[in-house]
Amino acid sequence: MKHRLSSFSDISKAMGLVFGDIGTSPIYTLTVIFALTKPTPEHVFGILSLIVWTLILLVTVEYWWLAMSLSHQGEGGVIVLKEILVGKIKKGRKVGFALFLGYLGIALLMGDGVITPAISMLSAVEGLPLIPGFQKISHETIIIITLLITVGLFYFQHKGTDKVSTYFGPIMLVWFSVLLISGIVSVIHHPEIFEAVSPMYAINFMMHNGIVGFFVLSEVILCATGGEALYADMGHLGAGPIRSAWLFVFVALLFNYMGQGAFMLDHPETTTVLFGMVKHHFSFVYVPFLVLTILSGHHNADVPADEN
Repeated sequence: MKHRLSSFSDISKAMGLVFGDIGTSPIYTLTVIFALTKPTPEHVFGILSLIVWTLILLVTVEYWWLAMSLSHQGEGGVIVLKEILVGKIKKGRKVGFALFLGYLGIALLMGDGVITPAISMLSAVEGLPLIPGFQKISHETIIIITLLITVGLFYFQHKGTDKVSTYFGPIMLVWFSVLLISGIVSVIHHPEIFEAVSPMYAINFMMHNGIVGFFVLSEVILCATGGEALYADMGHLGAGPIRSAWLFVFVALLFNYMGQGAFMLDHPETTTVLFGMVKHHFSFVYVPFLVLTILSGHHNADVPADEN
């Protein structure tokens, strides 16, 4: 069976519909992780290795390759996966267990849809204090601004998935391009950071950090938040555009996380890593970048609806 090549328009829609969640993870992932552990060079390399292999195993292998190979009339998602599983096993306790897993998956998906938009939008607005004149902005004001922006973004949901993906597809394309470029510029200063691709750094980090390592690992999973959307949103665009888009998204995320790690080697005191990196290398476009960050957080509100 021949598969037609995905058009640029379809890939752009996939950017806007599927990858808004995982695409905004670089805003807060390393910031949260380094609130738990010191950003020593050994920790930076180990944590980057954990992130890289989480994206490879959890998103690329589990969702992009395995899960997206399972569909029902082009549809994907937890409910479809449950129906496929129930159809493959006999009646009895196994069916009941499959139903339980399906309901649990939907519950987790709904929880992710509630929590992630708040994290993404709050993390984006927290970049305001780096703008001259906003250094003393209160945390309460940041929360109010976040609430107003989030309500405004939720308003777009009633326009339908196709219109939302059409509107925000170009925005997400620009967003991932900015992540890629900013990461490359930062990596130039420490090209050795790509040694973190070796899984040995992740293994050594876990072996030498005990219980703290497991707490850090629980935060590393933030880099894959929204990865399930690759499978859940298959029914809207088909597997082709989503798979094609992920190839670019993965490269952009890889370079950006490596760039953030390189930046941390020289600026371990940074508390908001992505914003600090962009402000340091591209101070003249920091405000537009902050606006783009806020706009890119739109997709997180759409995930639960995609499973209905």
